[in-house]
Amino acid sequence: MPYAHTLFDVDRESHVATVTLNKPERMNAIDQGDAADILDICRQIQDDDDIWIAIWTGAGRGFCSGADVTGPRPTLEGADLNRLLDEGSWISRQANALYGIDKPMIAAVNGVAAGAGFSLALACDVRIGSEAARFVTVFQERNLPPEGGMSWLLPRVVGMSRALDLSLTSRRVDADEALRIGLLDRIVPANHLLDEARAYAGQICGLPPGAVRVSKRAIRRAFETSFGEATRYESQLGSLTQRARADSKEARDSFLEKRKPRYTGR
Repeated sequence: MPYAHTLFDVDRESHVATVTLNKPERMNAIDQGDAADILDICRQIQDDDDIWIAIWTGAGRGFCSGADVTGPRPTLEGADLNRLLDEGSWISRQANALYGIDKPMIAAVNGVAAGAGFSLALACDVRIGSEAARFVTVFQERNLPPEGGMSWLLPRVVGMSRALDLSLTSRRVDADEALRIGLLDRIVPANHLLDEARAYAGQICGLPPGAVRVSKRAIRRAFETSFGEATRYESQLGSLTQRARADSKEARDSFLEKRKPRYTGR
């Protein structure tokens, strides 16, 4: 289905989905309607077995400049206020949906990622940026605490001290510094950003998708458990991957036959 300000394309041959935030005149700022569309896209990515990986990027000069504050600000009363207290803001619900996907998510950061846009990039597993990539927390400038999981994600990506530095000062981080402190995993020329992101996605798609998904689950969970619990969970996930009998057989056969494997996700 078409979305108002988000492009969603699925290449079923390569198993790669591309999500493009498409409000370039606002540097791809997102409002509640856009967040609802992103929630729907996240559900599709998670549920569609033909999608093995997704790339998130922005149209024009920006990745995502955060929440769109140009529209009317809704008042919260009664049921709406109770829902906010129970489920968190729409920014938080969007971040939870993206972070909860157990398939690899790549952020192709083509410009500024601010506020909720910064949180969106953090919720992805890998961040590839152009020289124009910029990061800024921005919430403090709006008299707000971090949202979209930033208080949880940012220290895990850059460490506690740097997370506090970026949050308390709300200073801008350029691409070179972002690479140095771990916000970006690599920098590529702007005109090759999507090509490089797709090439990286293709590298991951050359592996059994079931093993990739359980590896992501295991590494994510290891941050929140003891070593013993992590090894037990690895054993449980190992039994799950063996249920994908076609891919398990293909992994073994291609190794023995010294050829490139052809995985199907089954």
